[in-house]
Amino acid sequence: MKTKYIIFSLLTFVFCSCESQFDIYPETQVAESPALFKNEASLKTFTDGFYNNLDFNSIKEDKNSDNMEHITTPPTIRTSNYTMPTALGSGGWSWGELRNLNYFIQNVNLHTEDVALKNKNLAVAKFFRAWFYFKKVRAFGDVPWYSEPLKTSDEELLYKGRDPRTLVMDSVMQDLDFAIANLGDGTSKNRVTKWTALALKSRIALFEGSYRKYHKYANLPDADRFIIAAKVAAKTLIDSKKYSLYNTGKTETDYASMFQAAAAPTNEVILARSSSQNFIYYTPEFTSTSNGNYGATHSLISDYAMIDGNSYYSANDGKIETKSYFEEFQNRDFRLKQSVVFPGYIRIGTTNIAVNDFAENRTGYQVTKRVGPPIEDQGSDSRDAILLRYAEVLLNYAEARAILGELNQEDLDLTVNALRKRAGINQPLTMPLKTDQLQLNRYKRTTDANVLEICRERRVELAFEGLRKDDLLRWNEGHLFRTEYSGIYIKGFNQLIDLDNDGKPDLYVIKSTDNAPSDKVSGVQYFKLSSVNGLTEGESGRLTPYKNAKKPFENWEYLNPIPIEELTLNPKLKQNEGWDKIN
Repeated sequence: MKTKYIIFSLLTFVFCSCESQFDIYPETQVAESPALFKNEASLKTFTDGFYNNLDFNSIKEDKNSDNMEHITTPPTIRTSNYTMPTALGSGGWSWGELRNLNYFIQNVNLHTEDVALKNKNLAVAKFFRAWFYFKKVRAFGDVPWYSEPLKTSDEELLYKGRDPRTLVMDSVMQDLDFAIANLGDGTSKNRVTKWTALALKSRIALFEGSYRKYHKYANLPDADRFIIAAKVAAKTLIDSKKYSLYNTGKTETDYASMFQAAAAPTNEVILARSSSQNFIYYTPEFTSTSNGNYGATHSLISDYAMIDGNSYYSANDGKIETKSYFEEFQNRDFRLKQSVVFPGYIRIGTTNIAVNDFAENRTGYQVTKRVGPPIEDQGSDSRDAILLRYAEVLLNYAEARAILGELNQEDLDLTVNALRKRAGINQPLTMPLKTDQLQLNRYKRTTDANVLEICRERRVELAFEGLRKDDLLRWNEGHLFRTEYSGIYIKGFNQLIDLDNDGKPDLYVIKSTDNAPSDKVSGVQYFKLSSVNGLTEGESGRLTPYKNAKKPFENWEYLNPIPIEELTLNPKLKQNEGWDKIN
C-alpha cells in the first residue's frame, strides 16, 4: 500500500503553479476537460506554466567550474566529498515536469481539432520536453524515455529500466525538429519560437556530439552526426538574420551593458527569463561577506587576449605567473574589465574607486558581470536572466566547424572576429590559427589549434553565464575540476601592497598563524588567510583559496548517481558505474 501511494504521489498530475513574480502566468483555473484543449486561450494558459521550468539559477553554474573558486569550501565536484542521494525524487531524479508535458501532448493530440493550433501547441511542449530530457541525459546518461503520461496501473512502464542514451537523444532531436518546423518565425525573448528551438538545438547537439567524440571509453556512436546537426542549426539561425550582436560602438561598455539592462537587448538575446518584480538572488553572491564567496580564477583571467589580438601568454613569453594585479589589466580585451574588478573600478551606483574585497572572495578577481548596485547587496534584482543569446550560437557554429575540420576565414569573420571586434580587439584572427603552450598544457583532448582557440574565445565570451561546467564535461576535461585554482600574485606576507597603482596601499596579507600588526594603515585591507588558503610558492605567489589535496577526477564522475530508494523501488534500475564507491 505504501509503495502504491509513493508511485501515485510521484505521478499524479499537478499543473505547474506559476510564480507570482514571473510575467507569464495563467489567467484562469485549468480543469482536466477535453474542452480545455479546443480553446486557444486555454491552451496558452496551460503552456504558460511550462515557462516556470526555465531555471534562471543556471546562469550561476560557473561556480562549479575552473572559472571560479570558493572562499574556503569548493563544491563537491572539486573536493569529491560526495554524499549519495537517498530519497525518491532527490538528486535530480524527478519526473513531475515530464508528467505535465506528456499529459498536455497526449490531450492536444486527442482533442485539439484545428491542425495549425494543435501543432503550434505541441511544438511548445516538445521544446520543453527536449530540454527536460537533455538535462536528464547530461546528468545520468541512460534514462527511461516516456512519451505519454503514466498511470498508477502502468506497472510495466513504471518499473522498466533505463533506455539507452542513443535512443533518448534521438528522441530529443525529433522533438526539437518538430518545434523548429511548427513554432512561429517571429522573435520573442520570453516565449519560444522557431529561433529559440534552433538555438537550443545547436547547444544540445554540440554537447552530445562532442561528448561522444571525446568520451571514447563510452563507445557512443554518431558523434559527427550530432556535431553536423549543431552546425546546421546554428547556421540556419545565423542566415535568418533575425539576430545580431548588441553593439553601439562603445567597446569599453557594450558587453557589460547587455547584462546590466533591466530588459535585455532583443537583437542579441534569444531567450530570457523576465520579471516585473525582484526574483533572482544574484548580486549578493559576489558582494556580500556572508554570500559573496566566489571569485574568478587566474586560469580564466589568463585567457583574455591583448587588445592588439595576441594571446596574453604569448605577449609575455609565457612569464605570467608573477605579473602583478595592475599589470594583468593593461592593454587587454575590454571584456576583462567588464567582467571583474579592475584597477580604477567604480561600481555601478557609486562614485568611488574600489578594489577587490577580500572578505567576499579569496582570489582577488571579484566578479562584476551582471552584478548590480549596492542597493541589491542584501536582496534580489529584476534584470532579465539571459538563457540563450546569439553570441553562443556563433560560437557553437565555429566550434562545430573546427571539430569537423571545416573552419575557414569566412567562419572566423562571421563568429569569433565579430565578438572580438565588439570587445575592442584591434586585429582579427586569421587562418591558420595558432595556439600557445598555455592551452596545450591545460587541455588533454586535442592539440588542434583551431579547436583550442575557438574554445578559448568561448570561455571568455560566455564567462559567468553558467556554461563552462558543461563545456568541461562534454570535452572530457574533468581533470580541470581538480587542478589547483589560484588568484592574484602576492609578492610576500606582511607587506603593504598597492593593488591599483595609485600610490596608496590597499592590501596587507597575513599568514593564517599570524596576527595583524598593531599600527594599521588607514584604507588598507588586512587579509588573514584561513587554514586552507595559501600562496602557490609558500612565502609568495598566487593566492590559493583551497590548497588541500584533491583526488584525480575519474570517468564515473561525469554522471550523477540515482537515489538509493529509486533503486530499491525499481530493481530494473541500475546504478551508474562507480557510485558504489561512495558510502
